[in-house]
Parts: sequence; C-alpha cells; structure tokens
Amino acid sequence: MKKDILSRNLMILASAGSGKTYQLGNRVIGKVGAEEVDPERIVALTFTRKAAGEFADSVLSKLAEASTDPKDRDQLFKDLRRTIDVEATLQKIVRALPRFQLGTMDGFFARIVRGFQYELGLTGGKFDLVQGPKLEAAVSDILSGLLVDALEGGEAEEFLHAFKRATMGREERRVADLLSDFFKQWQGLWKSGLKLDGMDEVFGALPAVEEWEEKKRGFAQSLRKTVGGIEWTRKGQDKAYEKLIDAFEFHTIGSGSLGKAGKMFEGVCEWSLGGGSMVLKHYKEFTPGPVAEDVFRNMLDLLRGCEMSAAVERTKAVVDLVRRFDDECERRLRRKGMLGFDDVKLLMGDWVKDEEKRLRREAVDFRLDARYDHWLLDEFQDTSRAEWRGMEPLLNEAFSDFDKSVFIVGDTKQAIYGWRGGDVALFDEIKEHYAGQLEVDSMPDSWRSCDAVLDLVNQVCGDKHSIGELFGDSLATRWPWQEHVAAKKGVTGESRVEVVAGKSEERYGRVVELLHELGIGKKDLSCGVLVRTNAQLTSLAELLRAEGFDVIEEGSRKPTSDHPVGVAIHQLIAWLADPSNDFARKVLAMSPLEAVLEQRFEGIALKAWEQLLAQAGAEGFATMVESLLEPVWEEISEFGRRRAGDVIGALAAFDGGGGGSARDALRWITDLEIPQSPGSAAVQVMTVHKSKGLGFDVVILPEIDDAQVPNGGRFQISRGPNWVLQNPASWVREAYPVLAAEESKWEEEQRYEAMCVLYVALTRAKRGLYVLLPEDKKSRDDGWASPANLVRRAVGADGEGEVFGSGDAGWLNEVKDRVVTEESENVALGAALPMRGRSTPSGAKAEAKGEVVDSPTGKKFGSEVHEVFEQVGWVDEATPGLPDTEAGQLVKELLEVPDIRQGFERAGGDLQLYREQSVEVIDQGKWLSGIVDRLVVGEGRVEIIDFKTDAVDSAEVLVERYRGQMAAYRRVMQKLYPDHEISCRILSTKLATWIDC
Repeated sequence: MKKDILSRNLMILASAGSGKTYQLGNRVIGKVGAEEVDPERIVALTFTRKAAGEFADSVLSKLAEASTDPKDRDQLFKDLRRTIDVEATLQKIVRALPRFQLGTMDGFFARIVRGFQYELGLTGGKFDLVQGPKLEAAVSDILSGLLVDALEGGEAEEFLHAFKRATMGREERRVADLLSDFFKQWQGLWKSGLKLDGMDEVFGALPAVEEWEEKKRGFAQSLRKTVGGIEWTRKGQDKAYEKLIDAFEFHTIGSGSLGKAGKMFEGVCEWSLGGGSMVLKHYKEFTPGPVAEDVFRNMLDLLRGCEMSAAVERTKAVVDLVRRFDDECERRLRRKGMLGFDDVKLLMGDWVKDEEKRLRREAVDFRLDARYDHWLLDEFQDTSRAEWRGMEPLLNEAFSDFDKSVFIVGDTKQAIYGWRGGDVALFDEIKEHYAGQLEVDSMPDSWRSCDAVLDLVNQVCGDKHSIGELFGDSLATRWPWQEHVAAKKGVTGESRVEVVAGKSEERYGRVVELLHELGIGKKDLSCGVLVRTNAQLTSLAELLRAEGFDVIEEGSRKPTSDHPVGVAIHQLIAWLADPSNDFARKVLAMSPLEAVLEQRFEGIALKAWEQLLAQAGAEGFATMVESLLEPVWEEISEFGRRRAGDVIGALAAFDGGGGGSARDALRWITDLEIPQSPGSAAVQVMTVHKSKGLGFDVVILPEIDDAQVPNGGRFQISRGPNWVLQNPASWVREAYPVLAAEESKWEEEQRYEAMCVLYVALTRAKRGLYVLLPEDKKSRDDGWASPANLVRRAVGADGEGEVFGSGDAGWLNEVKDRVVTEESENVALGAALPMRGRSTPSGAKAEAKGEVVDSPTGKKFGSEVHEVFEQVGWVDEATPGLPDTEAGQLVKELLEVPDIRQGFERAGGDLQLYREQSVEVIDQGKWLSGIVDRLVVGEGRVEIIDFKTDAVDSAEVLVERYRGQMAAYRRVMQKLYPDHEISCRILSTKLATWIDC
C-alpha cells in the first residue's frame, strides 16, 4: 500500500488474498491509538457475520500479539507509519466492544429502524425483524392464499404463463421454491417503484393478440402460392421451405419458439431487420422473390407485434398479482411492524421518494451524525443500490466534515453477486462523485497464494487479448488487471490444468484420483472442491463420501438429509404437518422409529398423530422427538446421534421462539444447515459463490463453466424509467431497439460477472491449484465464449491430459502428516427434561366431549373471517372498510344485527381496544401462548371477545367446546388486571349471537 492507512477518506482496491481484513484492522487500531478516536464513534460494516467476526478477531489478536512480542509491535508501527500505546489502545477497544458498531450492513440498518421506527414512519406496531423460516412461513401462507384465490377466480392464466416462461429449464427445482423466487424478484421491482405508464410510449400501438390467429392461415396460403415460382438450387429446399411455412401457420402466440422452422427462420428474421433482397439458405442459398418478401415482412411484423402484446399483457398480469401480494404483505406484516431485511433497506432509502420522507430521514441522520464519525465499508463491490441509498446521507455528512472519515475497501474483480443486487458500477460512480475528497490505492500483492498458483491466475485473468476476442473489447478494456505477485517469497506449490475426456462423471473420477495423489485426509492440508451449482455440489459430495472421504458441503452439515436418523425425524414432522403425506409415512415405516410408534400407539396411526401433536403442543417438538428416540438411542451410531442432536437443537430453538404448528416446525427444519469448520481431514465441497473470502491449501476446479456467456434465455426482465417487461423471445426483442439496448447492457454485465466468478475460483488456492477442463468440442469455432474456453486459450491447451503446469509437484513432501487425535468418550446424558411445559388456550378445546375434526376449508374460512374482524374498530366512530368477499359479506351482515353491533361500539366510554392481541404468560406452571381476537379494557373491566365460525346448532355446544380456552384467557387477564372485572364472550357467526362464557 502506497497511501497512509489513516488518510482521512481512502478507497482501497484490494485483490484476492491481498490482506484487506489486515488493513481494516490497521485502520481501526490507528484511529483509536494514534488519533485517539472513541471506538464507539466508529462504524465498520461488511456483508456476513463471519467476516465481521474475523475483522474483530484481527483487531484484538493484532493488539494482543503486539503487546507481548516486540517484533509484532514493530510490524504494527511500520504498518501504521507511527507509534501508539498498544496496551492502552487494546484496553479502550475491549471496553467499547459491547457498543462498538462492528457487523453487517443489514444488522446496522435494523438497529437504526429499531431505534427510530416512528421517526422513519413505521407506526403500525413494534418493529420486529422477521427472517429465516418465520418469514418464509408467513410469505408462503400469503402466497398460497393469493394463488388459490386467483386460480378459483380464473385470473391466474397470464401469470402462470409468465411463470412458466421465467422458469423454463429449471424444472429440477421444487415448484414452491421457483414460485417464491419469482415473486421475490418481482416484488423487489414493485417495492423499488415499478411504473408501467410508459409502456404505450415505448412500444407504440400494438396489435391485438387475437389478430395473429385471424390472419396467419391467410399468410401461409399466400406463401404456398410462391413455391412454384422459386428457383431451387438444391434438392430438399422446397420441403424445408414448406416446413418454415407450417411453423408460422401452427405457431401460437406466447409459445415463444418456432423451433421446427430451423435455420431458415433465423434467415428470415435477419433479413427483416437488415433490408435488401431476401436470401435464404438450406445447404445452398436461394431467393424466394419479391412477392414472398412482402408476405414475410407483413407476417413477421404482425407476429412480432402480437408476441409483444402478449408480453405486455403477461407483464401487467404479473404486476397486478404482485401488487396484491405486496398489499397483503403490507397488511399482514409490515403494517404490524414485521419487516424483513429487504424491507428495512427500502425503508432506509425511502428518503429519495418525497420531501416528507426526506425530512423524516434528516431528523434521524442528525442524531446519527452526532453519534458516529468514522465509517468503514468492506466488500463494497457487493453493495446494492438500495443499500447505498440507505448509507448515502450518512457518508455525505462524513465527506463534508473534516473531523469525520470514510474508508472503503473492495475488489471490482470479485463482483459475483450482481444477481442479488450488488452493483459494481457504484465503485466508479463514487470515485467520480467524491473526486478530490477521496484518495484511491490498490493492493495487488497476494498474501494467500504462492507464485505457482499466481502463475496460472496471471496467465488466464491477465490475458486481455483472449478476453477481448471471446467476450468483446469493451470487457477487456473494463477488466481492471494488475499482475499479481506473491507477498510471501519462497513458498512452494503447484498449479496444473488438465483436459479430461468425457463428461462430468469422468472429471469427478479424476477428482477422486487427485485427492488420493495429494494425500488429502492423510496430509495436514485443507482442501476445497469448488463447483458452480447446487446440483453439481450434491452429486460430487455423494461420490466423495462413497469413496470414503470426510466431506463437508458449503462449510456446513445438513442433518435432515445426510443421515438416516435426520431424515426420519424430518419425515416424522412432515407426517405430523400433513397426515396424508404417504411418502413421509413410508419413510417412517422403514426407520427405527416405526417400532417405537407401533409399541406406544398400538399401531393406530390416527392415535399416534393426535397424541404426538398434543405432546408437541404441551412440551414442545424437541421434547416430543427426544421421547421417541430414547428407546432406540443406544442403537444409533455416534455420528447419527450428533445428527439427531442437530435436529433436536433446531426444534428446541423453534419451541423457544414461541413454537407454532407442525407445518411451521417443518419449515423450520427443512433445508436445515449447521455451520462447521472443515478441519484438515475434510474435503469441503462448495459453490464458487460460497467460497468467496475463503482460502484452502488445495483447490480443485472440476466444473469451470463451458456454456457460452451470456445465455440469452436468462434475460427475463427488461426495465426502463417508466416501464417494465417480462421479455418475449429473442427474435421479437431484436426488432425493438429499446429492448435490444437493454439486452446489450445485460449481456455486458453477464460477461463481466462470469470473469469475476472465474477469478474468484482461481484465487482460493494457497499452494495447490488443479483445474479440470472438459475437452473442446470439434464442432465449435475458436470463438466459443465460455470461461472454460478462455482457460484453454490462455494456457494453449491442445489435446487431453496436462496442458499447463507451474511449480513443483514435490511441494507435498514439505507437508507434515495429519496428526490424528483420539476423540474423548462422550458422556451419556439422560433423557431431556423440559424446564417448563407449553400450552395454548385453544389446546384446552380437547377437553370438550365429542371433539370435532377441523376441515381445512372451514379453517381457511375461519381465518378469513378473523382477518376481516381485525379491521373492525369502533363502528360508531368509523365505518370499517370490509373486503368484497364471502367473509367480508358475513361480517357486514353480522354488524347489521343491532345486538351484535352494540358490542362493537365505544358509546363514548373510556375504553382501549386491542385486536388480535398476542399473550405470553406462565399459567398453571406452563408457558401459555395465545392470541385474543378482541380485547376491551377500561372503566374497571376487561372484556374478552372470541370469534367462532363453528357450524353448531346451539350455544351450549360452543360453551362446552371452548370452556377450557375461555377459562385460560380469563386466568391470564386476571393476572394482568387483578383489580378489574373480567368477562368472556363468544360471537358465534353461525348462530349470529353473543354467548357469555
């Protein structure tokens, strides 16, 4: 580094492995030790909790080592270019740690919203950051209800068509996951200020979609009349021409491809854009003639126009559904203060929308500016526009005040998160915007990789000539390359590129051979095998496990899928969530749990299902699972016990958070991942994206992407200032300049990100880098624009086997053997004893005689009725806006009954109203959780109101059925309001009457 680490405002472009965490630590130490800055006035933000932890560890370790070792102290002074009181600095930072703002940008934004929610306009309820399974469950419920309503109302056809187009080619993923991702993408666009008012201006007057069906046969007949007048130049051209006409005639709008038309269709499209005489080709060229040209021109213009009309209609249908989805999220989540991280970011950036929000944010910033002076932003290349808008006012203040400072570090060559919003262009924009206020430095030297590894990195990523030929001169010019040099001299190692004939299976076989050759598991080496996709990860991890290697996926273990015990527990919860799940029941039947269920419940499935759910409701899901495992615990291997412990621990966390239904518990543990350190014996299989920020002694890359970049099929959405479009097929897009321009920009970003992914993959290795390439297909030309082909060209690959090598394979002789430490014997623990049982007021319903099994349809309608009642305040003060639904109509009719309406009137009383009020209280020795539908407090009394939609014939049945529930509510309120008179009332929607309990 040439610049002073304590320069007031400094941006560092830090290449992979160059020690940015080291310099971030120096910045903090220097600020506190040399400039006597209070640590509490420093904010240091990165993108993961792991990175934040490493940063904190770097600061404390460096100071601790410098306080005891004179060499470390001298090195610290050299890095800072000044001396400091090390011990005093360490003491100041340690004391400030609880208040030191060191963490993720998401977490920092959440803390601001939590502290200033009312100033930021969030007034519907106390701010609650909802994330993980809880958020997924809430969103899934909203999405499911919305789609059911849309399907039943016949409104979902265009949406489903759009969804099918957007997810084509990804059929291996679960439909639910694809739907969730699709809605998240479009909801993100909607919340960022989606506009459609410019569609007509941008695309002009478009024909009605139906016009194609009306005219296509006439076009086809006109073209067939030209067949006799064409001078064919080769046998078979007439049949190919007829097939082209058939493809047009049988094409349906929205299907996208005219696949059977072949290359001749591409010729027609190319001619239509370029003009001149039409020349088509089927082995040899021929000219259809001017009459055919006129028909083709008119036909293609109409077809493209109709396809564009369909795309506009699909887009509007999707946007309408997403608007309704977001409205539901607003009503059921955000209005109650329940926000996800994306909502928090948008709230922090709302100041750009209007003057009122700008003034709100200004009031918050005034208080934050008085609290924080010095800003450190890590991994800036991954910052999104939404995140930058949230930070911009604070950084503007820091840039303008000479007593404040800004430090930005990142690497534009590692911008691999564009797909989730990261915008690498912010780097250049900020350099330009703050020119004259911001010093810039670079760090190209690598403290991670040895010379042999960097030889291959430089050979590939520094080959601007090949980059330009394959991906375009603009990318070669934009690619910010400096020759990488190893900072640590004399470290031996090896890099190698091999071309392996065959498919992935053959390369995976070569991975196994390499792992044995390198002594992975025997030598004291960490090893990362990096792939591109989750499917590749799963396939390769399973193979390596079968070969006897200790494998960790993505730096974590997956206890519900990587061991039979975890699978059995997962399927047990799945069966409890849905007793009709035949697959889950069959998995249980093949597991050791079946014998326990058979013995305990006498082989009666219904009895098992009811009693296990009752136990989970009373004691928690973790305790319920433990009780089932206890009889077979000794039969389970140590590995299996650890996996069972993982799942039980996750269920205990679920129970501790308030619990929920079996379906909620299932969501909680599905795809459960437990982070873990790989250790020297493990092979860590992970995607390149997950490997960012990590380093391994050995890296093997068997899946460098050999598909052309970009893949136009992934260009799903185009957007302008006042329009958005779910894209039609490429042959339609190319006829609209605005779409062609958007696609060109998208293609450039795809090429750049592909280069970044390749760079990240190659720079994870410390001493051994092994790249396994597929053989080049002879049918391809030399300009095949794929990352794998770039590697081939850069190293001069010719044929199979080793095509590049650098360093010394003997480096392994310097590596010590792994020392195996014997595991201490685990202490056998007895069965877990719950500290406190759990219960719900509604759980008391089971005490009633003749319990009725709820139907899903009835429960759904009951939930809808409760949601409508939630909107009803004091009807004598404001008329409630009720939805035009069956539930809304029912509530409206009930409120027209005088006696019922009276119960919803304040009548001038000094009363407080609480709707859907949650309660958490210790009742009769158990933790009781529940929700009171309507609670009225004031004038010395508390009235508990519960809405019931049960199909009953008499009030006595309801009273008997819910006696226990209402008694539980009464006890709770008596504890909260000991001096008040407590009354309970049920409003029966079926009987249309109040019932006192």
